[in-house]
Amino acid sequence: MSSATSVAPKKRRRLTRGRLTWLLLLGFAVLLSVGVVAWLFSELRFAALTMAIPALVPLGLVLAAVWWLDRWEPEPRILLAFGLFWGAGASVVGTLVTGGMMLDVARSYLSTEGDVSKFSVLIQAPISEEAIKAVGLFLILVFARRHFDSPLDGFSYAAVIGAGFAFTENIIYFSQAADSAAGFASTFIVRGILSPFAHALFTGITGMAIGWGARRGGWMRPVLMGLGGLVIAILAHAFWNGGSLLILPLLGVDPTNQFGWLIFYLVVQLPIFLLLAWLLVKLHDRDRLIIVDRLGEYADAGWFTTSEVAMIGDWSAREQAFAWAKSVSPEADRAMRGFVQDSSRLAFAREHARVNKRDPNRRVVEKRMLDRVKEHRSQLAAFGVAGTRSAAS
Repeated sequence: MSSATSVAPKKRRRLTRGRLTWLLLLGFAVLLSVGVVAWLFSELRFAALTMAIPALVPLGLVLAAVWWLDRWEPEPRILLAFGLFWGAGASVVGTLVTGGMMLDVARSYLSTEGDVSKFSVLIQAPISEEAIKAVGLFLILVFARRHFDSPLDGFSYAAVIGAGFAFTENIIYFSQAADSAAGFASTFIVRGILSPFAHALFTGITGMAIGWGARRGGWMRPVLMGLGGLVIAILAHAFWNGGSLLILPLLGVDPTNQFGWLIFYLVVQLPIFLLLAWLLVKLHDRDRLIIVDRLGEYADAGWFTTSEVAMIGDWSAREQAFAWAKSVSPEADRAMRGFVQDSSRLAFAREHARVNKRDPNRRVVEKRMLDRVKEHRSQLAAFGVAGTRSAAS
């Protein structure tokens, strides 16, 4: 008992320093975002403000999807906020700098501006954009490793980074098309309705690869798998930008046809998107199964009742429990939400301990989560919620 209590305070101090680091990283990303906002106003003036409104549509769609996919065991909001601002600010600044350097080099070797334009679309943009966005993912891996140990974790962080980047990019594209109602409408339909998830999915490939590699601990595996995922993300981005030039002729369609991109989208891009969406839904379902299976092990040992596991592992039952607690009092509401949230975290802590047996702190974290669950349960008992079996006391 004394050894456990001596370890816990150290962990609390380490978490405090970790959150301070997260705040500093978030502050840096926000600062760069402010710089990007100033640049947008200097370049686009009033259009930067007005075009931010339609740009909120695809941003909202991606954030809603991330919330739904990540709802069983949400990532820390401060890390998601960092990802959003990194994408909207740091990624844009980094892309402008590195992309500009790549284009300067290309102009030294390419003879026409047309060739430079093709280089920009097929090589420069995919490499510079995906690489800078991936830096944000690796920063989260380094400074918040315990919150980055599954493919869905990786996609959640990557999607908000991609959504932030697309938000800034959409302001620019919408502003450039604003002179013509038809031009703006077509640009909005393509970027805001048909492909709001493009950047989220490109970067999501890198994030899922890092998360898959991080499951079993160590640093070599997530880094190498992340770099491999980055290569695939770059290729996917390049294929999105210029794949129609390769695929449409095979379909007997002239790439310069005004409906060529739409045909390419319906025949190639949409099926790929649906396949990735299916994979993400499976990962979402896997999170629920982890909660049910791992808490089921605790139920077998007497720490949870089967009704508690059923409530925590079913979304409609969770909402009913939250509604009941909210009707009782704010204190009951906080206790119920804390009980469900920390029980979910306990399940994933146990899953982490099961998969990554090299983590020396895995049992300490698991015990801390269990103690917090017991504390929430004791608070709920004061509001008439039945306790668990005697082994839990």
